Amino acid sequence: MNTSTPFRPSSIGAALLLAATFATAQPKDVPADCAVRVASGPVGKVYELMFKDMRSVCGAAVSMCAVASSGGLQNLNALSSSQAELGMVQVDTLRDMQGDSNIRDLQAVMPLHANLLHVITLVEGSKVGTATLLGVPMPATGRTVQVRKFSELKGLDVAVVGSAQLMGQTLEKQLGYGMRLIVADNDDHALKLLRGGQVQAVFTLGGWPLPSVARHKYGSGLMLAEYDLEPRAPYLLVKRNYQDLDAFNRNFLAVPNLLVTRPFRPGGAANQRVVDLQACLTQHLDELQEGHYQPTWKEIKNLSELHGVAPFAAAKPDRTTSARRRQ
Repeated sequence: MNTSTPFRPSSIGAALLLAATFATAQPKDVPADCAVRVASGPVGKVYELMFKDMRSVCGAAVSMCAVASSGGLQNLNALSSSQAELGMVQVDTLRDMQGDSNIRDLQAVMPLHANLLHVITLVEGSKVGTATLLGVPMPATGRTVQVRKFSELKGLDVAVVGSAQLMGQTLEKQLGYGMRLIVADNDDHALKLLRGGQVQAVFTLGGWPLPSVARHKYGSGLMLAEYDLEPRAPYLLVKRNYQDLDAFNRNFLAVPNLLVTRPFRPGGAANQRVVDLQACLTQHLDELQEGHYQPTWKEIKNLSELHGVAPFAAAKPDRTTSARRRQ
C-alpha cells in the first residue's frame, strides 16, 4: 500500500475493501493437526500474547493455533473468509463492518480486555508548513507544533497502524478535525514517518501495557498525548501509566474487545470445539487473572457483558458466577 496516500474511505464499502486487501489467501504455516484457528495479531502485541495464554491453559482441551494478522480489522476478514474459526476483535470495528453478512453473523464467545488508543508524538514537537524550493526545504519557514493532547491534532498528519486505521476514520468523521491519515505498515514504520517529519502523530491500538509502546524509554524523544475529549459509545476513557515515558494517570480512549466465532452447525465437531474452548477459558479464568499471564485478563469482570453482540449459541454454562465473585 502506498503510504504517501492518505487513508480516507468514504463509506463502509471502502473499509470492507481495505480489509480484503489484508488477507485474501489461505494462511500459511498452519499445522495440519490444528483443530481451531484463532485470528490474533502481530507478534509481540497483546492479542498474540493473550492467544499464547489461551493455548498454555487450554491447549490440552482444544488443539489451537494462531493466524497471524495486523489486528482486529484483518481478523474480521479472516473470519469472513473462513481462514479462522475464532478471532479477537474490537467492538467498534465489528459494528462498522456489518455490511458483510459473514461478519454480521459472528457470535461472541467471551468479552476480553479493552484496547487503548496510544497517540505517540515528539517531545520537541514537529515542523509543519515548511516551504520548499525545487524540493529543498527552505530555512526559517514553517512552524513547530507540540501535541500534548488529542484536541491539538486539528489539521495534522497522523500515521495509523492496524485497526487504528478504522478508528482514526471514525474519530475524524465524528470530530471533523481535518486529520490526514497515513497508513503505516507497522509500529516501526509509523515511528519512522513521525521522526522523519512526514506525520505529527502516530495512532496505534492495543491492550495495556502495549509492548511496542512500553519498550520506549525516557529520553527517546517520544511522548504519549492525552485524550482530552468526551468519548462517544462504544468508546470509554481509562487511566493508565507508562512510567518509562513519564506518563502517569494518563487518559486514554479505549474500546472493548471480544473473542468471536463463526456460527457452526449445532452438534457438529467444529461447534463442539468452540464449546470446549469456551468452557475451558471460563473454568480457568481465575488462573488467567491471578497467574503469570497477561494483565489484560484482569479487565474481564462480567462474562455476560457482550456489548450487544449475539452470544455463541451452543454453550449454556453459567458464565457469570466466577467473574461476579470478584466484583
